[in-house]
Amino acid sequence: MIIKKYANFSKKVIQSKEGIKMADSGSVTSKVVKYIRDNIQNGTWTTGDKIPSENQLCQTLSVSRVSVRNALQQFISLGILESIHGKGTFIITDDLSMFTPAPGSKPQSEEMAYTMKYILQFRCLIEPAVCGEVAENPSPALIEYLSRELEVMRTSIGKSREFVESDVRFHMAICQASKNPIIGQVMADIFERRANLGHMLNLATGYYGGIYYHSMILDCFKRHDSKRARLLMQEHLQRGIYDLEVENEEALSDPVGGENSLEQIPSL
Repeated sequence: MIIKKYANFSKKVIQSKEGIKMADSGSVTSKVVKYIRDNIQNGTWTTGDKIPSENQLCQTLSVSRVSVRNALQQFISLGILESIHGKGTFIITDDLSMFTPAPGSKPQSEEMAYTMKYILQFRCLIEPAVCGEVAENPSPALIEYLSRELEVMRTSIGKSREFVESDVRFHMAICQASKNPIIGQVMADIFERRANLGHMLNLATGYYGGIYYHSMILDCFKRHDSKRARLLMQEHLQRGIYDLEVENEEALSDPVGGENSLEQIPSL
């Protein structure tokens, strides 16, 4: 009963008007991302090529312009595509190493998959609001620190331990910058629980998600864009849930966790 109530509450949060419905937006955008990635990977599109227009991609994939733009923005932020006004979008590198899953990154048991899912759901309830609050007036020292950690992540592709440790420091720095000291203490415990699951657990779909969302969130901090920062953090964590469910479809087939999940999940 407790698990059901929590899952239903989390579903309402995830499907809020200002948030993103992962069952829809997550899967559709991911479909566009996969299409672009596959065409680069198989050599259909090579460095210097102009890719199809937004309208062409919408027609080919039968998706909305919003989903196409979200996917394109990810590749642009990652330095794989470049959009030139009046000319189109071009491939500037075919290096897709950040999309490569880390070895052994998939959870090895149903218990691990559920634990990670509930940790991410808990974070969805806390971190977006904190991110929005801190983005209103971030200190220069915080922006400098986040910039350094983002660069560490960029240079740690293929080094799963270093990448995940930098990812945690990025999120913890934002939480610790909150005006509420309890948040930092609680989130430190949450990240410790995540670390106990293994450093590679969040890298089943590659490194690109962390780099993309962190770069976008950092940009919001620089512009003091509180609303956008909050929405991006929410999307970032929800995408993590969606990717986890896709990669562990069989283990997570029960949307509320199964009969024994209350005993399996460590109390928070």
